[in-house]
Amino acid sequence: MKISIDPNRIPGPGILAIGLFNAFATHDPTVLGLSICVASSGLLLAVDDVHAQGLRRDRKVVAHLAKQPDGARLRQIGNALDLPDSVVAKSLARLSTDGIVVREYEGESLPMRSYRLAD
Repeated sequence: MKISIDPNRIPGPGILAIGLFNAFATHDPTVLGLSICVASSGLLLAVDDVHAQGLRRDRKVVAHLAKQPDGARLRQIGNALDLPDSVVAKSLARLSTDGIVVREYEGESLPMRSYRLAD
């Protein structure tokens, strides 16, 4: 598994850290209020980044399944996209709930489950 820092995801946690630092470093109620607002903005931005990352991952899973008309097993998808089984399983669960993908057979172990795009 590769670890990399995406510079586009730094602003949310950075703004959160600045807001929290100012909130704890001040005794002025006005600055405290503004610092809490800044920290909240950073938190919301960080949560939005995580959500967007999940949507991008879901899009990659759908694109991979589109190339596999007979479907693909969870582990095959993970290997092709260089993602852990648990991450692929979460994406497939969201996509199944939305009716975008369907599971081929019931009762298989997690890595052996096969999915395809819904008709």
